[in-house]
Amino acid sequence: MSLMKKLVILVIAVSVWGCGQDQASEPAAPLDTVAEAGINMLPAGWTEIAPGGETTCSDGTPYRFFVRPGEADKLMVFFQGGGACWTRQTCDPAGQPTYTVNIAEGWSPEPFGAFNFENADNPFKDYSVVMAPYCTGDVHIGASDTVYPPLEEGGEPLTVHHQGRANAQAVLDWTYSNVPDPEQVFVTGSSAGAIPSPFYAALIAAHYSEASVAQLGDGAGGYRRMNADARPDEQWGTFDFLNKEAGFETLVPEGFNYEQLYIAAAKANPDILFARYDAAEDAVQKRFLALGGATDVQLMEALLANHADIAAEVSNIRSFVAGGESHTILRRPEFYSYGAQGVGIRDWVAQLANFAAPDDVTCDACVDDTFAGPAMPPAMAQLWRSWEDPKQQYVKPFKIFDNLYYVGIDWVAAYVIDTGDGLILIDSLYGKWVRQLVNNMRQLGLDPADVKYVINTHGHFDHAGGTRLFQEVYGARAVMSAEDWALAAEAPTAPAFYMPVPEQDIVAKDGDVIELGDTRVQMFKTPGHTTGVLSLVYDVHDGDNTYKAITLGGVGLNFSGVERTRMYLDSYARLMSMADDISVSLPNHAAMGGVFERAALLEQRQAGQPHPFVDPAGYQAALATFVANAEAKLVAEQAGTARDPLEELTAVLEGDE
Repeated sequence: MSLMKKLVILVIAVSVWGCGQDQASEPAAPLDTVAEAGINMLPAGWTEIAPGGETTCSDGTPYRFFVRPGEADKLMVFFQGGGACWTRQTCDPAGQPTYTVNIAEGWSPEPFGAFNFENADNPFKDYSVVMAPYCTGDVHIGASDTVYPPLEEGGEPLTVHHQGRANAQAVLDWTYSNVPDPEQVFVTGSSAGAIPSPFYAALIAAHYSEASVAQLGDGAGGYRRMNADARPDEQWGTFDFLNKEAGFETLVPEGFNYEQLYIAAAKANPDILFARYDAAEDAVQKRFLALGGATDVQLMEALLANHADIAAEVSNIRSFVAGGESHTILRRPEFYSYGAQGVGIRDWVAQLANFAAPDDVTCDACVDDTFAGPAMPPAMAQLWRSWEDPKQQYVKPFKIFDNLYYVGIDWVAAYVIDTGDGLILIDSLYGKWVRQLVNNMRQLGLDPADVKYVINTHGHFDHAGGTRLFQEVYGARAVMSAEDWALAAEAPTAPAFYMPVPEQDIVAKDGDVIELGDTRVQMFKTPGHTTGVLSLVYDVHDGDNTYKAITLGGVGLNFSGVERTRMYLDSYARLMSMADDISVSLPNHAAMGGVFERAALLEQRQAGQPHPFVDPAGYQAALATFVANAEAKLVAEQAGTARDPLEELTAVLEGDE
């Protein structure tokens, strides 16, 4: 067996090391002005508010915001991010805009991270929440209808409504009227919404003078300097109002930077606890620094220098810097798993929300994502880095058969079946790769909104980690065995393996069939890798030819014990008895079926040549190898010499085997 294949088997085995949890979606109630009703008079879940008046998005379309009732004495005010613009090139919707132009029809907040209100670990699960979307390109602090001249002679000027301040005030006016007397207030925002959050925290604290107030800026702490000819606040009209507000009178356009918002707000409000979260190599902040002309800034240096500038002026400021390139944390599933120095960001934010000043936290090894809790064992950490590396994991999506596509990454497969009446997705990846999966589908001309079913071969994070998104965003139904629904709901055994738990839907039994369009997917329980693995059999088409394909749902020997090993062997004996009907193997880890090697042959295939994925003999040989590996494991289990999967992985990575 090759080292790569052996590693994949062990990787699959060790991936049992984690799962996760999240909650059901709550679509926004129908458009409703709900004036002066009181937030607790609203229905459960999100309600959409249309304030009208002077509010607007950048393109003149209506502005809307969202509110969710909770306990009357606890309030979160959240400012959404979504880029920014201050030139014709960056603002023009017909070009390549670097901001969210308007609020998409039907959009409502997704239930992840701090917006996962059914997660018992969410420090904001019982808060009333007011969420201010962002569509003005001005980090919520614009007050100008700015006319940008055409780039070419004869072109039309472009008017952009940088009216973030008016929109925010409408949100605050509604909040003040409908949440009259909170005792605890948490003001926050992500990305572009983080930048003005200290300013709005000061305004909110002035209104709720008896409340305890804390603030967190999420993912915007590195904007240290800009070129003199790139002053966004001038295009936005920020100083038409900013230094007219109490506490901010000393701010002037010359030399203005966003740290001054923290310093002014913290000096004027010493009882507010201010804080910032950032990732050390945040790729989005680096991109916007470059857009502003600051191409020579090292982000980590900027983060630390900016925090030092604030801390030199005020004492009521705290900072958390995690590792990696990710952007923002509050509304991402990783809110429950990321951390640094053993401290989880969720726990740090919970302390902040309880108005207890946490210690500053800064990552030690900052290039890669860092997690809460103890460090991974070295072998697992090495493997995780490879799993998270885009250069190693990105696979250009490709068509395998007329009705079947590969949309996964290097180490975990995902397939789409086009049934003619909607799509069936087999496995949904995890973490940042879920968005890649969605992009892969679009690159192939497949609409994620057409996914009707997500069939999870089992409940490990790497296969089921994106299912909740497909349920919430695209309305797909999810399928797993009863055993693996339970497995997916378990807490992760390592923070890195956290996933939003899909809402339990279709419970598959042995032999059940999912039918859609011209496709029947029959599901067979083949326990071993987990106790509820599903292996899937369905037809694939190549011109006039139809072949029977199988997706093996669990190959890895990720378990210990004689009984479990015998369970695995029984499953593979059953699969071998079915093998005569199978011509195509498409396993849920590509290396287990030579998927990429076959794809390379497929790309070179000439008319009339056989399809390289049609290989019944190769499939049967692979089964025989899997059985032989399991039989060897059984001998070791019976003799008491079987190694823990992580120990075996370590041995392979260190070259002992």
